[in-house]
Amino acid sequence: MINKAPLNQYYLNIGSHLLKKGAGFKVGQIVKEKHLHDGIYRVSVITGLFYNFQENKVTHTADKRIVKVDEKN
Repeated sequence: MINKAPLNQYYLNIGSHLLKKGAGFKVGQIVKEKHLHDGIYRVSVITGLFYNFQENKVTHTADKRIVKVDEKN
């Protein structure tokens, strides 16, 4: 076991890793974007991922932010 952790903690670590991998999204990932004007975008960023065991679904929370992009390239 990892650092002499109990077996149930080991199983929880494996389960959380598989849930994160199977969610399809990562925290901080941009989901939607809308171009406002000249390098300024309104984006929706994932701020949290949650697994609902009753409904067997992965849900997320999102936050809307304004992002300025330097388009000199």
